[in-house]
Amino acid sequence: MLIEQIKEHDILSKYIIPRCEENNICVEIDQEIDSEDVLIIKVDAYYNSLRIARRPPSPDCMIILKCQNEEYLLTIAELKAIDSDSRFDLNNMFAKFDTCINDFITVQFADVLDIDYKKINLFFVSRIEIYKRDAALKMKVLQNRPYTFHGKRFYIQPKMPTPAIKPCKTEHQLS
Repeated sequence: MLIEQIKEHDILSKYIIPRCEENNICVEIDQEIDSEDVLIIKVDAYYNSLRIARRPPSPDCMIILKCQNEEYLLTIAELKAIDSDSRFDLNNMFAKFDTCINDFITVQFADVLDIDYKKINLFFVSRIEIYKRDAALKMKVLQNRPYTFHGKRFYIQPKMPTPAIKPCKTEHQLS
């Protein structure tokens, strides 16, 4: 029902995209998932379309996966075609996820998107090797900042290019 509501929504329907991809970095959808059970919204395209002086930072994509019994998994993804931790700003990264959770979902489109998701994942996808000494501190700070939505706590997960959204039946939906 959520996916159908988004497809029929006057504004959100304009930002549905077939893949969460930018600069040869992407989040893949497992082939076992029926295409009718997944929907990808280009969040930053919505904010870039606003004619306001100070657009808030926003993540690239929001992926909604339908599970059983009208339950949904939500993945918010920021894709960076960088290989060095010196080329991204932690505060900007935090602000992107904050904007999506605290404005896009709970204010701008609360009537459709503000639901109790079965699970929420936050992805920071880049080529940064998260275990290199220089990147380790930044990645640790990134991973340790909690986000809360509907009483559930979750954290940003650094990922190498092409992590996959797995079917709901899998205990760990992501690889």
